[in-house]
Amino acid sequence: MRFNLTKRANWVVAMAMLAIPGTLITSCSKDNKTENVENKSNVLTFAVGGIKTNDTGDAVKVGSTKSSATTSKVHSFSDVDMVVSTDNNLPTITSDAIGVKRSGGPAADVAPGVTENMVSGTKYVVYIYSGTTLVTSKELTAGTAGTIEGLNSATTYTWVALSYNTSDANQPALTPTNGSIALAQNKDVLYASGTVNLATNSNISIQFSHKFSRIGIELNTKGVFGNITGNPTVNVTGLNLATGSIALQSGTVTAGASFTPTLTYANFTNIDAAFNDAKIAYVYTASTAAQSAINVQVQNLNISHVDGSLARTYFSTASNFGFSVTPQLGNSHRLLLNVVESPLITNYGNHTVKWGRSNLFYRGNNGNGRNYAFYANNQLTARANGYFAFGSIVPGQFATTTTNNGDPCALVYPAGLWKQPAKADFANMVRGDIELNSLTGALGGLGQVVDATGLTGLLNIITNLLGNTVSVLVNTAAPNSSLAPSSPYNYGQYTLASGANGTPTSGSNAFGDINSASNRLRFYYNGEISNINILPLLGNGGLANIGLNDLSVDISNFQVVSLGINLLDSYGRATTLWTNEQGANILNLVGAGTWGYYGNAGRGIALLPVPSLGTRFHMANNTGELLNGVSALGANVLSTSFKNVRCVRAN
Repeated sequence: MRFNLTKRANWVVAMAMLAIPGTLITSCSKDNKTENVENKSNVLTFAVGGIKTNDTGDAVKVGSTKSSATTSKVHSFSDVDMVVSTDNNLPTITSDAIGVKRSGGPAADVAPGVTENMVSGTKYVVYIYSGTTLVTSKELTAGTAGTIEGLNSATTYTWVALSYNTSDANQPALTPTNGSIALAQNKDVLYASGTVNLATNSNISIQFSHKFSRIGIELNTKGVFGNITGNPTVNVTGLNLATGSIALQSGTVTAGASFTPTLTYANFTNIDAAFNDAKIAYVYTASTAAQSAINVQVQNLNISHVDGSLARTYFSTASNFGFSVTPQLGNSHRLLLNVVESPLITNYGNHTVKWGRSNLFYRGNNGNGRNYAFYANNQLTARANGYFAFGSIVPGQFATTTTNNGDPCALVYPAGLWKQPAKADFANMVRGDIELNSLTGALGGLGQVVDATGLTGLLNIITNLLGNTVSVLVNTAAPNSSLAPSSPYNYGQYTLASGANGTPTSGSNAFGDINSASNRLRFYYNGEISNINILPLLGNGGLANIGLNDLSVDISNFQVVSLGINLLDSYGRATTLWTNEQGANILNLVGAGTWGYYGNAGRGIALLPVPSLGTRFHMANNTGELLNGVSALGANVLSTSFKNVRCVRAN
């Protein structure tokens, strides 16, 4: 077909004609009075729009904390725990390919959900059929527009794209046998197809789908807060996979010969190139037979803790972890091994609690499950990144918005494994309940207004005014506790359940030897920020409002210049921990308070035969704090104190 356009024709019409797919200007007349435009529709252009996810669950972005585990089991050891689970959440490199316009027929439609990028340079083969006859085939490369020429604009073609999702030389054959292609062993087979008529469209955006089942084995150390160092021994055995063939026009996969690969640590690669704390190895199979004997063996796993680069070694003796999975063609399956901090276990009155070995701190907004960790060493510390307001997930800030409100323990990787303790978790660790009000802050955090017996007065205020060196009759030791054996008496410690996993032994321990502070349930007297003269200064900006922008700074001797008082005046004298409970009836105001834990050093008095000082001990109480004018988010921005957080296992 030829169009003759005179110069007098409306230029808008001319431009519209030029925009029609397949039109091409081929010559200009010598007198420049007409332009001759020919329709060249024998070139078909291909580009890759992405790889669709066909899983039953949503795909997970690289490093995501999301998990929809179908099975989960915790393997407990004296030094560490391993949480193994099976789900469909393989990490992906995501794109916005859902916005790519469809070209090439219904098979090229973008399915709802996440679409993964195909790495530039990845090779794929395109096959062009007229009916059932193969017209031509060609190997193309993602990231560059590929063309197939010499086609007939009057013919409707079927196109098929096939890829192993690699850039190496081993690619699908260009020539099928009886309409099928024999597929290579243990490859990620990607497939797409559609129809096209060049008279109406000549550009195809390929949306690949996985045809084989993908199984990813992931080893993850985010839950022990460190990158993998060295070369641990990792062996994956028991896999019974199959290669196969694919009918090009229908996309039907037929399983073929079976094979049994063995994977080692060398087969694992970083999920996130910037970190060495999550590694994955993939296998692919055309078989849907159940895999019931998969075993992953791990030994000599070394990590470097993010807090001070403390070196730790796990699984000095080889440990085995079994998995079962039934592959589904086109779907993804993840066998996840999460190495997580083992707890310290108490069991008082048949109430078992699994405690974190040290307090929680905020690493910063690193994302992908790396925002929180437990301190590498359980010790006296006044780093600002460990002091949280009630209900806040960011230290040094009040819970004033929906973005910083919640349980910070629940955000420790893997999300949901840990939580803040309930009041009941401190049962048989305290003498009783006391109620604090703003007078406590008015006295500079020096004392408690109401003692454990309910008697109002200054009994414990006097105790604190005398530096916790003198006590009164009501002072008694907290159940199941002991005090630091010598001055400066800066921690209280609790007995652990006998024989429980995580109990210090003469063998392998989480941190150092049996006497390590991190192998004992020890609460150091890190103090709290509670002075009511200071709290209003913090406002919505938190500690940043008084010049503390760096959360890693030590605030033990930080003085608020405008007031001339210490920010943390109880440092070294008391331990305070939040619970997750609001609703304490403080001073007869229903639901106006929050529960916490308060412990300090005490000493009894012997009255007979002569008054004398008694033995030192650790005393502790549940504390209910009044929130004057509770906000909708559950915390008053002017009155809630800043305490440490010690996480417990959620189950």
